[in-house]
Amino acid sequence: MSTARYSNSFWDSDINGSRGYDELKARIREGKKLSNEIENYFRQRAKIERDYAKDLQKLVDNCKHKNELGSLEKAWRDVKTDTARIAQTHDTAGADFDKLAQEMSSFTDEQKRQSKAAEDAVQKLHSNLKSSYSKFTSQEKTFHQKGETHDELLNSIKFMENTRNTVVPKELEKARVKESKAKDDLEKNENSYKNLHEEVTKSKAAYESEMTKMCELFQTLDEKRIDHTRDNLWKCTNLESRICVEQDEYAEKMRQNIEPCDIDGDIQLYIKYHKTGSEKPRKYRKSPVKGKSIVKYSISRITFMY
Repeated sequence: MSTARYSNSFWDSDINGSRGYDELKARIREGKKLSNEIENYFRQRAKIERDYAKDLQKLVDNCKHKNELGSLEKAWRDVKTDTARIAQTHDTAGADFDKLAQEMSSFTDEQKRQSKAAEDAVQKLHSNLKSSYSKFTSQEKTFHQKGETHDELLNSIKFMENTRNTVVPKELEKARVKESKAKDDLEKNENSYKNLHEEVTKSKAAYESEMTKMCELFQTLDEKRIDHTRDNLWKCTNLESRICVEQDEYAEKMRQNIEPCDIDGDIQLYIKYHKTGSEKPRKYRKSPVKGKSIVKYSISRITFMY
């Protein structure tokens, strides 16, 4: 079973019809719409990635606490460092999505240029064919009318010749003159009819040849568009995977840096650098008092009783 192709699947049996041409134009047009949509997706995705990268970096830059010590301080510093690296990963992804968008744009523009030239050529030839065919059909009608008129005159002359006894010779001569003029007129119209028929035949051949070329071109463009779009979507998924892999690698580094956190070590380090002394406040002696009297002194809301 032979494989169907555009060149044998999009014709119109009506010489004035253009269903196949219109259908293929619509196919190319819808293909451009999808390409433009995917291009826009890549551009918007690039913006999202860049904005996310900026927000992540801004978040890291705003984390300025510096009063922690030891392993926790190092773990937190490493988390910020790796978060900045994740931000760079997304920024790079944004640039790569921009490249995909530009590839789609250049490819679509080239397809548009090629398809437009083919469409214009076919449309012009089909317009010429319709014009030639219209003239031909009009001339054909006139030619048949002239033929009928000539036949009527011939029949009239034959009738007169068969009834010579009742026909005035002048009337027969007039009829013969009319028939001669009608014959000349018919021959002229026949020549015009043949010329227009030849013109239609040539126009039809030229149109069909160009239409066939356009069909083949459109199928090639369509095949390339599908392949190119599929390839770019594949690249898109590779970018997605790369982002995930790199982000997971940095997340793993964070886990590896957080895991060694030494609670007791950090506590001891803090004590080492920030201790204020081990001597507790000394005890106050009670003042000797007579009887049971109590003297209160209130200092900064703290009451000492002696």
